[in-house]
Amino acid sequence: MKPKARSRLADAWHGSFVYGLLIGGRAPARLARLAPPPLPGSPERGAAIVGGRLVCGGRALKPERPDWTAPDLSAAAALELNAFEWLDDLAALGSELAQARARALVEDWILAHRGWTKGAWDPEPTGRRLAAWLAHAPFLSRGEGDPLGPMLLDSAARQARHLARVALDAPVGLARLAALKGLIYAHGCGLLAAGRLPELAAALAREAARDVLDDGFHAARGPSAQLRALACLVDSRIALEAAQARTPETLHRAIEKLAPATRFFRHGDGGFALFNDSTEEEPTAIDAVLARAQWPDPPLPRAAAAGFDRLAAERVVLIVDTGAPASGAYAAGAHAGMLAFEMSVGKERVIVNCGAGPRDDSDWSLALRATAAHSTLCAEDADSATVAPGGLLTRPATVTATREEADGNIWLDASHDGYAGRLGFVHRRRLFLAGDGQDLRGEDSLLPAEGKTPAPAQTRFDIRFHLHPDIQVSVIQNGAAALLRTASGQAWRLQVAGARLDMTESVYFGRKGSARRGEQIVARAISGPAGATVKWALKRIAGSK
Repeated sequence: MKPKARSRLADAWHGSFVYGLLIGGRAPARLARLAPPPLPGSPERGAAIVGGRLVCGGRALKPERPDWTAPDLSAAAALELNAFEWLDDLAALGSELAQARARALVEDWILAHRGWTKGAWDPEPTGRRLAAWLAHAPFLSRGEGDPLGPMLLDSAARQARHLARVALDAPVGLARLAALKGLIYAHGCGLLAAGRLPELAAALAREAARDVLDDGFHAARGPSAQLRALACLVDSRIALEAAQARTPETLHRAIEKLAPATRFFRHGDGGFALFNDSTEEEPTAIDAVLARAQWPDPPLPRAAAAGFDRLAAERVVLIVDTGAPASGAYAAGAHAGMLAFEMSVGKERVIVNCGAGPRDDSDWSLALRATAAHSTLCAEDADSATVAPGGLLTRPATVTATREEADGNIWLDASHDGYAGRLGFVHRRRLFLAGDGQDLRGEDSLLPAEGKTPAPAQTRFDIRFHLHPDIQVSVIQNGAAALLRTASGQAWRLQVAGARLDMTESVYFGRKGSARRGEQIVARAISGPAGATVKWALKRIAGSK
């Protein structure tokens, strides 16, 4: 049977009267035990929800009575709306108005979904919703006699019985982890019998073994995906231990690998670098997940399997993408940002990537996946990997990176052949960071690819340095240099040889649901068939803060 026909048949069955009876039954009068506490949310976003603005998938919705399955909702917006993880933000605000808004939204969803509903009852949103409702049960409750309590438990039990049948139908990756986590919460809290917990723990461990690379990085290669995967595994382990269910050693090992790799992506301000469909995330939430993982060790300097390098000297941190984009089931959030880097000094971000935009806007989504939205070389305004709404369709065949360290100094030499097929060139990037953190030097080259004939005409290429919106910049010396100043007063000088510097607009999607205007420095150059090299240096100006 073809997948579409099988899906239609499943939908008809799940929506039938008989299936409704099958997932019905008595719900417990109360939870057997509490779920692990939720992650810290954003009081600012909580206040916005109370004020009448709920942002899901980049779209602002009115939360008084949202249409949970509106046909004009994008898949991303519908998923985020129905997952209820924005309860974290209302709980972070913690006011009576926030609690009233949360309760009203939960009740409205229950009344709108007395039975199975296509989309809203898919495995991923159902798992995430169950976990959110159970984690926020104390926040939602008004004690004995609360009419919402029995409604919530009855609906949650029905959803859990459905999820028990479909959890492994979720797509491989974060969706399946979320479905299993919700099911573990449901069994652990007493919505369903606890006897299946060992089986579910083993299933979660198998999925983790599939998703987590040898160096501890999630196969999606994005900091936000890394955090979500670690949170799923850590919170599931807490729920299993609370229910006195055995946790497989393979699950412990996956957490032990994921935790230091999650630290890898953090800048000095505590937030994440912006690679592969990621935002900065809330530093308090990152701290909470790492604390639950019980992993205090410092970040690793390199991720060979995932393809990332971290260069750190004094207060300066560089995070560099030195690997191929994710592929297959994990490619939905992949960006064409090979050899891009971000740089922070202390708690201030200086050089960034543009981040992850609203997923319900295909134009923004495609633009932010493009090579030009990253601090790397872009040839002929083309992408180094083919970008599509669902991820990347083609990838470079080879991405290499070598690293050397001596006396605190770090050298990185990396290349990719993403332009070999179309333009006949390999992009090579060499970086040097001095041990005192005061001197960063780079060399970007287009080199003729082996076995390829470079374009006989000139090839235009740009080296882009996207700047954080708090950075002030001016181009000087007729385009040979630029001055950068941070909000705290630090001054840095960027000099270039073999190119001309221009300044143009950029955009920064660092925070969830928000965009800020920024600027970028663009080093413009031209290569002939023999290739070309641009050298640049970013040095701190003596005497600045």
